[in-house]
Parts: sequence; structure tokens; C-alpha cells
Amino acid sequence: MTIDSAAQSRLNRGEVIVRVLPAVDGEIGVFAAGRLDADGETLAAWANAIAQLKKSPYVLMVRRFSEPPSIDDLEGLALDDADLAAVRECRPGSCDLKLAGADIAALRQATLAAGPFWKDAVQSEFKRILLGRLAAYQTGGFASVPTYADRRKAIDAGFAAALLLARSPYLNSSALTGGAVESFFYWSKEQYGAGKPVIGVTHVDIVRPLVPSTLRLAVISREIFASHYRNASLGMTAVTEDDAGSRYLVYINRSHLDVLGGIFGSWKRAMVEGRLKNESATVFNEVRRRLESGAPPE
Repeated sequence: MTIDSAAQSRLNRGEVIVRVLPAVDGEIGVFAAGRLDADGETLAAWANAIAQLKKSPYVLMVRRFSEPPSIDDLEGLALDDADLAAVRECRPGSCDLKLAGADIAALRQATLAAGPFWKDAVQSEFKRILLGRLAAYQTGGFASVPTYADRRKAIDAGFAAALLLARSPYLNSSALTGGAVESFFYWSKEQYGAGKPVIGVTHVDIVRPLVPSTLRLAVISREIFASHYRNASLGMTAVTEDDAGSRYLVYINRSHLDVLGGIFGSWKRAMVEGRLKNESATVFNEVRRRLESGAPPE
């Protein structure tokens, strides 16, 4: 992103600028920035209170995992009826939920074994699947996470995440080196527009760079599971400061989606990018308002 004089003038007036980033194939990206009357540690405090930070009309539920993660952390999480019905029709290579082959088999077995109580059995098994995927990621990163087998061509979430990282060279630059890193995981259930509710699991790093830089603090998020649409997602929310002492909130996200292919791919991309630009501005303004209000509620 290059901020030209017109965009800088908008930032100086307190406006938010939002740009859709260049992307190819199934990728989509967005950049947003605005002046901020808060410091990096305020962003860190709100990130640690992730349920407060992400609260919005689009986010139905959010909860941090404990250390170590426990099945009790998933209390309250539930698949909707449409997803439950989809589980009964799930087969490797043809499933409406993004699941690994072993996960599909486990859910089908839970459905068959529980008889009239199959819905409760599926909900319980799905929680175990999420917890198992998180444990695999904690053990060996994406290399230990099984591939999605919901389509005829299996999708490696780690490969998709690596593609996003390759297009985000700033995350590999010296600007983020040094300093202690706080890490945690959380799950969420979100719904945008008329789309399906998406259950996701995300890894968060809070980074305080030691090298001289305009960057004061960065919150980096890597999605390690999504029940629909996304093969991978990589984001950074940061507080930066210019030579004059003015602070800015910056948000960048790149995602790899499974809905942008086919003969209507360009039309679907235009629809998704238009919605993303509008919704990003709304969410950005709300996050900025929360940071500028001070510390998160207890």
C-alpha cells in the first residue's frame, strides 16, 4: 500500500481509508487505516480481551481457549441445524463443511451410533474434532494439521497459509523482530450477510518489536480452522507512529477462499470485495472507538 497525498489528507481529517488489495486465484485482501488516539499497549489489552474486541453484529460468539485447551472451553458452541443436516450427507470429496477425511468418518459414525440422539452426538464429536485440530497445530504447526477433504481436490490449509504469508513480506521483515511475544488461541462463530455461520479457531501473537521502527505493536492472527468458505486467513492489526508523533491504527487481512472459482469467479470476487470493503470500514471504526475509550471492561 502507498498512501498518497489525498489519502494522507483524509487520514489527517480523521477519516478511515479502506483499500482492496491486489490478489490472484482464490485470495482476497483488504487494507484499512485511520488516526488513533490510543497507544500500542491499549491494543494489546483489548486483544487479550478478545471477546470484547471482536464484539459486533457479525460475531455471534467468541471465547479464548485456556492453557492447556480443554473441551470445557467449547461450552456454548453448536452447529446450526443446516450444518447438522449437512453432516448426515457428508462424504470425503463431497461435504458442506470443511473437514478432514477422518473427521467426516468420525461424525458419520457418531450419527449412526446415537440413533434418535444423533444431533447431540454430532455436537459433542465436532467439539472433539476442533480440540484435536488445535492440539495437532500446537504440536507441529500446520504440518501436523490434516487436509480438508470436503471437495474432490483436498485442500492443505498449511499450503494456503504459506501462500498468504509469501504475499505478506512485512511479516517476515526485521520490523517485527525481537521482544517478547504473547500468544493465545480463541474460537469464534461469525456470520456475514446471508452467508452461513462460520466456526473458526485462530492463533494470535501480540508482538512488541525492539528494533527502531514506526511500528509500536502488532497483533497477528492466523486462522487454523474454518467450517466454511476460508481455506486460510492471515491478519495484522497494528499501532504505528510517524515522526511527528501521530498514531495510526492499521489493519491488513489476506484470506484464501474456496468460493471464487468457476465461470462466475470474477462476478463472485466483485461481490465479495465490495462487501468486504464496506464491512471492514464499519468494523474498523468500531474497533478504533473501543481503543480510544480506554482499557477494556473487566
